[in-house]
Amino acid sequence: MMVKNRMNIAIVLVTFNRLEKLKVALKKYQRQTYLPKHLIVVDNCSTDGTREFLEQWKKIEDKYEKHVLRLSTNTGGAGGFYEGMRYAVENLQTDWIWVSDDDAYPRAEALKVLSDYYSGLSVEEQNKIVSLCAAIYNDGKIHAAHRHHLKITKFKVKIYSSAIEEYQQKAFPIDIFSYVGTMIKTDALKKVGLDRKEFFIYCDDQEHAIRLGRYGKIICVPNSIVDHDTPPHNPNVVDWGRYYKKRNDLLMIKYNFPKRYFILRYMRRYLSDISILSSNPAILKKMFREAYHDAKNDNMGIHALYKPGWVPQD
Repeated sequence: MMVKNRMNIAIVLVTFNRLEKLKVALKKYQRQTYLPKHLIVVDNCSTDGTREFLEQWKKIEDKYEKHVLRLSTNTGGAGGFYEGMRYAVENLQTDWIWVSDDDAYPRAEALKVLSDYYSGLSVEEQNKIVSLCAAIYNDGKIHAAHRHHLKITKFKVKIYSSAIEEYQQKAFPIDIFSYVGTMIKTDALKKVGLDRKEFFIYCDDQEHAIRLGRYGKIICVPNSIVDHDTPPHNPNVVDWGRYYKKRNDLLMIKYNFPKRYFILRYMRRYLSDISILSSNPAILKKMFREAYHDAKNDNMGIHALYKPGWVPQD
C-alpha cells in the first residue's frame, strides 16, 4: 500500500558571518516547489549584519512560519545544529527536520523529490527509514564525500565515500551523511538524541549518522540536489579546524565501536601524524598532539588555543 501523506518539514539552517550566502540560501528555500512548514535560522552570534537582516526577514510574511534563534556565543556548527534541532523537536509539530548550512543551495525540486520518493513507498518501507539525503554538487559535479559507507573488519572501521556510479540509481543506502541537505525523522531524533554539541565543529554529523543508522535506513535520493558553494579543500593549509577533525574523528570511533577500534586507530594515526616517522611540520604535530591527548581524555568543546581566529605564528 502506497501512502500520499504530505511531508511536514522544518528547515534548520545554521549561519555564521556569511550574510550574502545566507540571503541566497533563503531565496532557494522560498522557491521550493514543495514548501516546508517551518524555516528556522540559527544565527551563531554573527557580527556582520546578519542579526539586523534576520530581524527584518522574520517580519516579512511567507508561505511557511519563520523562526530565528540568535545564540549568545558562536557554538560552532555542532552547537548550532543542536540548538536548531532541539527547538524544532520541542516546539514544533513536524515529522521531518532538514538540516543544512548557509552555503548550501537546494535546487527548486529538492524537497519535492524527497517527498515524492517517500510517499511512493509502502508503510512498511517508510517505517524503516530514519533519514533521506540529497545529492551534493560542487562546481556542477557530484561531491560524493558528503555521503559515506562504513566497512567494519575485525580491527578497523573504514569510512569511504559513495561511488559516483551509485548516483545513477533512483535511491541508494548509505551509512554516514553530512549536515548538508539531509532530512531526519523527528521520531528518530527523539529515540537517538541530537548531535554532540561538544564537538563544536566537524564529525558531529557523521557521529550522529552512525547512531541513527542503528535505528533505521539512511537513503540518498540523487535527483534531490543541493549545490554547495564552498572552495575545494587544501590539505597543505594549517588552520584551526584541523584540530577538531582529528579529535572528533577519534571520539566518533571511541563512542560508537568496541574499544579496540579506538586504540588501533589512535596508534596508527599517531604514527603517521605525530611520531618521528611523520613528515608533518612541527606546528601541525603540536596541534595533532593536542587533539590526540584530548580524544584520549574525552576533552571536548572549544580548545583554548585552536579556535576561530587562530593562525599559525611564524
